[in-house]
Amino acid sequence: MRRDPVCGMAVTESTKHRASHEGREVLFCSARCREKFLANPDAFGESQPAGEAGAGAVPEAPAAARLPSDSGGGYTCPMHPEVRQEGPGSCPKCGMALEPLMPGSSGSRTEWTCPMHPEIVQDEPGNCPICGMALE
Repeated sequence: MRRDPVCGMAVTESTKHRASHEGREVLFCSARCREKFLANPDAFGESQPAGEAGAGAVPEAPAAARLPSDSGGGYTCPMHPEVRQEGPGSCPKCGMALEPLMPGSSGSRTEWTCPMHPEIVQDEPGNCPICGMALE
């Protein structure tokens, strides 16, 4: 098992979400994490073996999650939207990298979708009915 360099989740070799970067194969938990990595691979470290941090340890947030954001808002966990804090860091519940909250824009419609099941689209936040992940 290895860790997704974007979110820090454990990923098995059977994942279909892969990319090649600097001659190495990088594994991802979802298509969304793969897209984020491919948009700026230098902002993320390579995926590491999942056991590297020790059994039961919460992984450190990926490097990109610790970078300052120009969003001007707080940060939240994609798996636990109730977790919020002012700066970047790791979710205290699952260890995933916190993502910047998107500032609300008036007059536009927000769609929420599952990173693992992009066919799931809703008008409000919630959990995916297939896998239970928080919609993004």
